[in-house]
Amino acid sequence: MKRKLLGTVCCLAICTVLCTPQVIGANPGAFAQHYDAAQNYLMQNQYSSAIVEFRKALRINYLDNSARIGLINSYLARATYYANQEKNYEKAANDFRSALFYLRIYPNKDQMVQNSAAMITSANENLNQCLKVISYDTTSGSRYKKAEELRAVGNLSAAAYEFFKATENEKLAGSANEQVADLLKLLGNEPRSADYYKTALDLKPTDGLLRMKYARTLDKLGRYDEAVVQYNEALANSKGDMEILYALERIYLKKLAVTPSDAELNANLGAIKQAQGDFETALSYYGKAEKINPSNVTTRLNVGTLFQQRKEYQKAIQSYDSVLTLYPNNTQALLYKAQVYKEMGDNKTALDLYKKILSIDPNNAGAKAEIGDVMKDTLTPAEYIAFMQKSGNVNDLYNYVYKLHQENKLDDAIEGYKAVIEKDSTKVDAYVNLAICYAAKNDYNNAINTLNTAKSKFPANNLVLKTLQNVQSDSSNSKLAEASQSYENKDYKKAIQQYLAINPATEDSMLGVAASYQALEDYNSAIEYYKKAEQINPNNAEIPYYIGYLYSEQQNWALAENYLKKAISKNPQSEAKELLAYVTQNGSVSVLNEGIELYEQNNYQNALLKFNEVLKKEANNAYAYYYRGLIYDEQKQPKLAINDYLNVLKYSNEFPIANYMVAVDYDTLSNYKEAFKYYQKFISSYTTDDEYLKYAKSRLEELRPYAGG
Repeated sequence: MKRKLLGTVCCLAICTVLCTPQVIGANPGAFAQHYDAAQNYLMQNQYSSAIVEFRKALRINYLDNSARIGLINSYLARATYYANQEKNYEKAANDFRSALFYLRIYPNKDQMVQNSAAMITSANENLNQCLKVISYDTTSGSRYKKAEELRAVGNLSAAAYEFFKATENEKLAGSANEQVADLLKLLGNEPRSADYYKTALDLKPTDGLLRMKYARTLDKLGRYDEAVVQYNEALANSKGDMEILYALERIYLKKLAVTPSDAELNANLGAIKQAQGDFETALSYYGKAEKINPSNVTTRLNVGTLFQQRKEYQKAIQSYDSVLTLYPNNTQALLYKAQVYKEMGDNKTALDLYKKILSIDPNNAGAKAEIGDVMKDTLTPAEYIAFMQKSGNVNDLYNYVYKLHQENKLDDAIEGYKAVIEKDSTKVDAYVNLAICYAAKNDYNNAINTLNTAKSKFPANNLVLKTLQNVQSDSSNSKLAEASQSYENKDYKKAIQQYLAINPATEDSMLGVAASYQALEDYNSAIEYYKKAEQINPNNAEIPYYIGYLYSEQQNWALAENYLKKAISKNPQSEAKELLAYVTQNGSVSVLNEGIELYEQNNYQNALLKFNEVLKKEANNAYAYYYRGLIYDEQKQPKLAINDYLNVLKYSNEFPIANYMVAVDYDTLSNYKEAFKYYQKFISSYTTDDEYLKYAKSRLEELRPYAGG
C-alpha cells in the first residue's frame, strides 16, 4: 500500500478565516493555494501552520481582507491556546499583539470590517490580562525596548504593535512611527507604510534619511507629485545626491512626455542634467525652456551657472548680463557675476559687485559672506586674523579660525583661537579647541594648561572637564576616542581604519572594528573581529553573544547555538537565553527540512542522520519520528518503525496517519491483534475518505477474527 507523506515543515505557523477571498494579486493561483491551506490548518486547530500560510497569502495580495481576518483569527486562537492550555502568557501576549497589529495598524479605513471594534476591544482586554500576569512594564520607553527585541528575533507584527504603543510618548513618537513604517514596508503594505512615514516626518522634519524613505515609498506607489516635493526637499539639504537626481529625472520625463511644451519641466530637467554633470543635455533643455518662455530669468541664470561650472567665464558673464540688461538690480545675477570674477582671480571687480549688492540689499547673506571670503583670499591667515581681531565680529573670527582648524592648519588655528580668547575671554569653545589643536600636535603640556585655565573660569562646564580628561589620556586612548567619534558620526569605514591603527590591538579596538563592520552589515568581517576580541579577553560574556547573534542573522543556526550557549555558560543571566530558544527552534526546523528533502530524494542514510540530529535536541519532535519511521519501513525494519510511529502519537495529535502506519507494520509482522487495534484507531481518528481509509476498513473486517486474541 502506498504510504502517505507530510509536507516540508515551516518554522512559523499561521491560521485562517472562513470567508471568501478576493484575489487580485500578481499570482492568484499561489494566493489561493496558501489561503486554502491556511483555512484547512485553522479548521484542524493547527494555528501555527495556519499563520504561516495566511501570511504568505497576504504577501501576495496585501489588500485581501479575508486573508487578513483569517490571520487575525489564527493569532487570537493560538494566543488563547497559549494562555489557557500552556499558561505561556509571554507567547500569548505576542500573538495578541500581532492580532491587534493586523486589526488596528495594517488596514486602512476602507479595509476595516464591521466587527473590528469588538475584536479590538476583546484582544486588548486579553492582552492586558497577559501583561498583568507577567508584570509587564507598560511605559512607552519599555514598550519601545520590547519592540526592538521583538524585531530582532523576527516577530515583526508584534514589534510593530509595541512601536505603535510607544508613539504615545512625545519624545519617542517620531522614531516609533518610523519603525512602524519600516515594518509595514517589510510586511508588504507600502500604502500604510507611507502614512506612517509621513507622520514620522512631521515629527522629525530634519531627518534626511527618513525623508528619503518617504520619498522612495511615494515614488514606488506612483504618487509622483508628492514624491517630487520630498525629493526636492531632500536635495536641498544634500550635495547633489545622484539617487535623488535620477529619481526626479525619471518623474519629470514622465510628465514631459504628457506636456512637452511645459517650460518649467524643461528648465527643471536642464537643472537636473546640469547637477549630474551632463552639460550638453542640460543646455538642450534650457534652450527648449527659453524658446517656450523667453522672459524666464531663472533659466538664463541657470545657463550662466552651467557655463560657470565649465569655467567658460565669459559666456557665464554674458548670460548674467542678459538678465542685468533687463533688471539692473537683480541681486542674484549680480551675486553670480561676482562669483565668476572671484573665480577668475579678479577680486577687485568681485568686491565692487558685492558692495553694489549690499547697497541694494544690506542684508543679503550671500554677499555678506562672500565679501569676507574675498578678503580671506587676498590676506594671509595671520593678516586676516589680525584684521578681524581689531575690527571684525568675534563670531566671524571664531568661524574662520574653526575652518582653519578643520583644514588641519593647526599653527594658524592656534594663533586664531588665542586671538578669539583675547577678544572674548568667555568663549569657552575657543579654549577647548585651542587645547585640541595643541593635543593634535602632541603638545600635551600646553593643551592641559589651556584646559586648566578654562576650568578655573568655567569649573562646571562639562565640555571643558571631559576634554581635559581626554587630553590627559595616553596616545592610544586618544586614537581610540577618535575612532569612537567616527563611529558615532556613522563614518564606519573611517572608524575601522582608526581602530586598526591602534597598536598593539586591544579588546576595545577589536570590538570597535567589529561593531563598525556590523553597522556596515559586513557580518563575516564583524564575526572575525569579535573573535579576535574574544581571544584578548575570553572572560567577556557579551562577545560570544554578539557572535551568536550575527550567526543567527546569517541563519547559521549551529554556530549561533554554540556561541549563545557559551555566552550563557559565562553569564547565566545573559540575554542570549531568549535568542537561543529562537535559534534552537530554527536550527531544528532547518535540519528537519534538510532531512525531508534527502528522504524525498531516496537518500535514506543521510536523511536518517538529519532526523537523529533533530531528535538529539528535541526528543519530542513528532515530524522527525514520523520521517524516521518511514525510512525504517523502507529499510524493512518494521519494529523500529513501529516504535517511532508510537512516539509520533505520543507527542502529537496531528498525525492520525501514524495509526495506519503502525497497523500496517504490525500486519507485516503477522501481529494481527495489534494490527486490528491500530486500524480501529486510524478509522476513528481519520476523516478523509481516501484509499487509506478504504483499505483500513477492508483490512479491519479481514482481521476481525483476531480482535479478541
